[in-house]
Amino acid sequence: MSSSSSLVSALRDLGDRPAVVAEGRAISGIGLLLGVSPPGGLPKALAERVAEHAALAPSAARTAEARLRHWAGVLGPPPIRHTVLHPATDLAVELALATLLAGGTVHCGDPEQQPDEQLAALAATGTTHLSLPSPLLWRLSGRPGLDDHDLGALRLILHVGPEPRQDDVYAAVDALGAVLAHVRAPKSEDEAADHRLRTDAEAAEAAAWKHTIGLTADQTRAFGAHLDHAVLASLLLTLQQAGVLTDPDHGHTEAEILAAALVTPAERPRVANWLDALARHGLIARRGPLFHGAPPLAATDTRDAWRLAAEAWADGLGPAAALDRVRRGTARLPRLVTGEEAPRPYAAPVRRAAARGYLGTALGALVRSSAEAHDGPQPLRVLELDREGVETTVARALAGRPRRHSEHHLAPDGGRYDVVVATATGRPEEEAAALVGLLAPGGRLLLLAPVAEQLDLLVTGDARAVPAEPASAWRAALAAAGCPQVVTLPGEGHPTGPLGQGLFVARAG
Repeated sequence: MSSSSSLVSALRDLGDRPAVVAEGRAISGIGLLLGVSPPGGLPKALAERVAEHAALAPSAARTAEARLRHWAGVLGPPPIRHTVLHPATDLAVELALATLLAGGTVHCGDPEQQPDEQLAALAATGTTHLSLPSPLLWRLSGRPGLDDHDLGALRLILHVGPEPRQDDVYAAVDALGAVLAHVRAPKSEDEAADHRLRTDAEAAEAAAWKHTIGLTADQTRAFGAHLDHAVLASLLLTLQQAGVLTDPDHGHTEAEILAAALVTPAERPRVANWLDALARHGLIARRGPLFHGAPPLAATDTRDAWRLAAEAWADGLGPAAALDRVRRGTARLPRLVTGEEAPRPYAAPVRRAAARGYLGTALGALVRSSAEAHDGPQPLRVLELDREGVETTVARALAGRPRRHSEHHLAPDGGRYDVVVATATGRPEEEAAALVGLLAPGGRLLLLAPVAEQLDLLVTGDARAVPAEPASAWRAALAAAGCPQVVTLPGEGHPTGPLGQGLFVARAG
C-alpha cells in the first residue's frame, strides 16, 4: 500500500467516519482500505477501484489521481455529502473517488427509485452535492411537491448529459437553489445521436431558407393580427345578428346566447369557444356568468377587416384560396350553428398554408437525412400519420432511396418505427405519449403542431377543436414521454415564427 497516494491518505484521515453509505449501511475509510465491499452496483465498483488504487506504485497512483484532483477541485471545500444518482459508470466511480479524496462522504443513491423517494433521501442525508444524469435532474426539478423536501443544504449539482437548454437550466436553478455544473458524458452514444439530430435540424432549416426570401417577421405578425381581428369581428357579428351582445351594459348567460342564436347541441361547443375567444381578446366582457356585448357591428366592418387581411396575405404569403375558405366560412356560420348547413370537412389553419413551403422543405430534409444515415440490416421503417394529398412530402423524400432501404407506412401495424411523421390533433401529454410509444429506441419523431392560437379554426375547424399549446408545453410533454432531445423549428427570430406553426424534431431515448 503506497504511503504517497493522496487517495489512500484521505481514506486514512477519514478513519472510522463514514466514507460510503449505501442502502443504509455505512463503510468507513479504514473499512474501504481493508477491503470491505458493499454488494452490487456503484458501491461495489467503488470498493473494487479503491482496492486497485491502493495496490498501485507511487508514480502510477499519481497519474491515476490526476482526474480525481480535477473533480475534487470542482466539488470544492468540505463539508461534502455527495449523493451520486448514477449506475456504476466510470464517471460515477471517478466522482465518488474524488469525493473521498476531498474528505467527503459518498451516498450511493438509486437512479431507478421513484422521484419522491429520491428527493426524500436527499433531504434525509442533508446532501450538499448531487451528481445525476441530466434527464433525471429535469424530472426532479419539475416534480410537484418539491417544496415539501428540505434541500437547503444542497450547494452544487453536477448533471451529466448532452448540452442542456438554458430554459431547463434556469428552471432547475430556481427549483433547487443550487449551482448547476454541466458534465459531458464521455463517449456517449446518446450525445452523438443528439448532436446528429441538432445538425440535421440546422441543415433542414438551411434547406428551407428559399421559402423565406423577402419575408419578415413583421409581415407575418401583421397578417396574423389582421386575420384574427377579421375572424373575431365575424363571430361577434354572427351573434349580434341573433339579437344578443349588442349592448355593453347588458349581460347574457351562455345559455341565453345559445338559445337566441338557435344553436344545435352539436354546435354548442363551437359557440362556447367563440365566447371564450371574444372575451379573451376584449371584443366582449365576461363578468361572472354573464357576457356583456359591444356596440353593434355592421357588415361593412367585417368586410373592411377581411380586406386588410387579404391585402396582407396577398403580399407573398400564400394562395388566395386558403384565406377565401375562411372568409366564405364566416358567411355560412348562422346556418352552420342552427343545423341548416352541415359542417364542412376540417381545413388546416391559414397560417399553415403560409408556412407550408418552409415546413415541407424542412420536413423532407429531415426524412432524407434519416434515410441516408440508416445503415442497419433492416429497412428504415417510416410511419406517416395525417397525410395530406397523394404525393406527400415524405414519399418524395424517400423516393431517392432504393425501396428496399425504406418502408413507408400510412397506418400503424403494431410494430415500432425509426421515423414517425405526424400532425398534432390532441393535447401535448396524450399526443406525445402515444406518438413516442410508436418509436423504436433512438427513433425520430417529426411532429407538426400549432404553438400559437389559430383563431380561424373557430370557423373552419372541428366544433370541439383542441386549443394550441406553447412550444414549451410540447417540449416538456415529449421529454416526459421519453425524448431526451427535442429541437424546435423554426428557430428564434425566424420570419415564419409569428405564424405559430412548430416542427418538433425529437429523439426517443
